[in-house]
Amino acid sequence: MYKKLKRKIFLILQAFTVVSVVFLFGCNEEKLTAKQILENSINAHGGRKKWERIRSISYDKQTTFFNKEGEIEKIKDETIKHSWDPSFTEIKRIEGGKFVIAKKDYKGITLFENNILQKKPNLLEQANKELDAALYVFWQPYKLYDKNTLLKYIGNINLLDSISVYAIEIAYLNQKSQDKWTYFFDVNNFLLRASQVNHKNRVSLIINENLESKTGLFLNKRRKSYFLDSLGRIKYLRADYNYKINSLEVF
Repeated sequence: MYKKLKRKIFLILQAFTVVSVVFLFGCNEEKLTAKQILENSINAHGGRKKWERIRSISYDKQTTFFNKEGEIEKIKDETIKHSWDPSFTEIKRIEGGKFVIAKKDYKGITLFENNILQKKPNLLEQANKELDAALYVFWQPYKLYDKNTLLKYIGNINLLDSISVYAIEIAYLNQKSQDKWTYFFDVNNFLLRASQVNHKNRVSLIINENLESKTGLFLNKRRKSYFLDSLGRIKYLRADYNYKINSLEVF
């Protein structure tokens, strides 16, 4: 089963195509640094100027969770909006029969369930994590270009023993969690191909299967998350993420 699944992912990655991006690289592979790889990736994903012109973006996100038997556990539908003027992130969804709205802005966190304001600290803390994670995951690779980000170039490796990628480990100044992130960039065009996170000794590999072209930033359109075993082999598909851009505003 592992060989079949790995072969399927290999074919998906091989078929991973987008509009051609042409740019010059001022250094050869041997001299590439983590920062240069990231800068090249941002260029491949539209360039910094295009990212910084975005005023707001809204999208639908559907997450399908699977158990180890391959059966669907649940499906979560959300509408998410990120804005930079004014600055906020908002998530809307129906969960457990309740209409939930979570929002983070300069005032802090607000959480409503069926139009009733929630004040319990544990609920607000969970909402805060979800709001931060929504922006962090969706706004890649640009979110990696931050003064508090520590980059470490691991090298040119074969992802799943098949696809040649540049691997970069990510850490953050004053990081509170013990999560360890690694990002993988295509050696041919520097597009972000996958990421891996070690969360409480559980390792997940998230493959970027399709990109959208509506924004010109080549954001993720579909991603799949797999649990890995101690040898780095795929155990099973944990989640399937699908994104649909609703609106985009620029400065």
